Amino acid sequence: PNSEFNIDEVESGITFVGLVGMIDPPREEVPSAIELCRQAGIKSVMVTGDHRLTAVAIAKEIGMLEEETSRTVLTGDVLNGMTDDDLDKVIEEVRVFTRVSPE
Repeated sequence: PNSEFNIDEVESGITFVGLVGMIDPPREEVPSAIELCRQAGIKSVMVTGDHRLTAVAIAKEIGMLEEETSRTVLTGDVLNGMTDDDLDKVIEEVRVFTRVSPE
C-alpha cells in the first residue's frame, strides 16, 4: 500500500450507488438433451468464451462433465499453444473449451 494515502481520507465522502449481478442459466431441457445425445453415442462438446470456472460449473450442471481434469477442459491459451499432434492425443477426452475466441 502507498503510505502517502490515509485510508480515512480516501474512503470518506463515497456514496454506494449499487451492485448488479447477472445470470444466464441453461434452459431446462438442456440436461435431458445432453443425456439423449450421450445415449445415442453423440459426444457433446462446449466451446465458449466464458471463464474456465464458469464453463466447468455449467458443464457439470447440465451433465456434460462429471469431473474436471487437464484433459477434459482446455483453455484457449493452452489450445493455441498445442501442436496438432498434442491435440490429437487429448481431443477425444476434451468436453469443454474455455476462453476460446473466434479466430
